Amino acid sequence: MPTPELEPRTDDTTRSPLRTLQILSALAANPSPVSLADLSTGLALPKTSLFRLMKTLESGSYVQLGPGGYVLGTESLKLGAALIQNRKFPNCAIPVMQSVSDRCGETIILGVAAQGAEEVLYAEVIEATRPLRFICTVGSTHPLYGSATGQILLSYMPEERLQHYLDHVQLKKHAPGTVESIDALREKLEHIRLTGFSESLEGLVEGVFSVASPIFDRSGVVVAGLSISAPSSRALRQRKELAALALQAGEEISRVLGYAGAYPLICEASR
Repeated sequence: MPTPELEPRTDDTTRSPLRTLQILSALAANPSPVSLADLSTGLALPKTSLFRLMKTLESGSYVQLGPGGYVLGTESLKLGAALIQNRKFPNCAIPVMQSVSDRCGETIILGVAAQGAEEVLYAEVIEATRPLRFICTVGSTHPLYGSATGQILLSYMPEERLQHYLDHVQLKKHAPGTVESIDALREKLEHIRLTGFSESLEGLVEGVFSVASPIFDRSGVVVAGLSISAPSSRALRQRKELAALALQAGEEISRVLGYAGAYPLICEASR
């Protein structure tokens, strides 16, 4: 019966990417050098297979052999720094937004509160791939009350700030579906808190439907809204699917930011 150290080389080849990540994770979790024997035991990998992988990683400066065993090399440290940078907001949202775009082909928008919290700022935009599409630009700002992402930000805003906003905002008609009264806006925000997502039919642009979900940070504060926007003639036939997709993306980005609570966060209708 062959020993584990004589297992077929093809098995090493197919599993080597996963094993490489396991090795780097094990070294990252240990502040002190780790011996080949301890790595072999901890990862349940044959020493001969592990030794080959370690030599390859060492040649690329991903690990370094020193007194007492292996430690992470300079390339692993660079990779770690890059991962931390990409985890920062809003960079961490872009891969999720692209995935949503690939699945539905519509315009994906990441909206945050602009300075002064009176408008929503489009921080990131993935353009639609369909010929008939809604077009918007990164850096543009719009009234909070008029857009699906803006209404997400309003609905989870602390009551004192929300009341200040409602006391001073001047509602203007931008499109057929623009909310026209403070009472109607209040009612819509309560509905968003009950469902966990927002919908806007021609709230800012005629012929456009949007659905948006909240993005929470580690402390449970809503820092952005993610919306899917498309021509209403097409989107209304898929509104349930688009809402589910927006919520899935909102939760994924929230988890990346460290949010561990319920999603979507359902609040009471009145505050």
